[in-house]
Amino acid sequence: MSNFSSSSLFLSHHVNLFQDQGISFDRYENQGDQPILLDAQLRKDRIQFFFGLEGTTRLHFGPYIRSIDSENITFLFNPLQEHNFQIEITPNTKLITLFIPLEKLHKLFTTEDLPILSSDHIQQKIYQDKPMHQSILLTLLPLYKIQINKTIEHTYYYGKFLEVVSLYFSDKEADNTSCPFLNDENILKKIKEAKEILITELKNPPTIAELARKVSIPEYQLKSGFKELYGNTIYGYALAKKWKLLVNSWMWKTSRSMKWPMILVIPTPVTLLPHLKNNTE
Repeated sequence: MSNFSSSSLFLSHHVNLFQDQGISFDRYENQGDQPILLDAQLRKDRIQFFFGLEGTTRLHFGPYIRSIDSENITFLFNPLQEHNFQIEITPNTKLITLFIPLEKLHKLFTTEDLPILSSDHIQQKIYQDKPMHQSILLTLLPLYKIQINKTIEHTYYYGKFLEVVSLYFSDKEADNTSCPFLNDENILKKIKEAKEILITELKNPPTIAELARKVSIPEYQLKSGFKELYGNTIYGYALAKKWKLLVNSWMWKTSRSMKWPMILVIPTPVTLLPHLKNNTE
């Protein structure tokens, strides 16, 4: 089932590659000599990717037009309001679209289940354009040529979907960080603020829920953003910091002229940060 309805008399070539649980992966090609217009909707709970492989695609939001040129990617997310718009696929254009619910996308960054997502939790819109890395281009181009056995078609295209999303967010040449929420400077600032609070109150650290309240962002944004930014969970980061202080303290004491052997009693992680662990990572 397509995410678009065509207002053109002729759609040269459209294939729904993969559709499951709100995820839709589609391939479009205009082989004609006239533009193709498709009606579409930008929904609050869904992220939309547009991969321009060849030619030019235009997104019409009333008087505002956003162009997607060859070998470029557009990323759209607006939790504040829904928009009806039109997609214009010009002649000799190849376009891949990927629509995915925000909750499904964010689970690719963390194994933890997310709370029900709504505009109350996420208040920033993201409209992002960037050049397509060659790794993504080489992944998508074969989708116009390859013939897949029906018995493995679903698995193959699901694998391609995962590959494309992984490549998009692991693009080291991009200026943005991997997690899309870290593109928002306010969220980034709050996560850094949470780290400073954690260090300042390391002796008696707040729970993750308390930490999220202190910096005024949802817990799941704090947890996933913190892990993306610092390469560790909040619990793991705090534990490493506290462990380092403990070891440094012990080394300082043992470095003083001690004449007798000393037995170091090592506390368990739960002993070090019990309430933080119980609050999950």
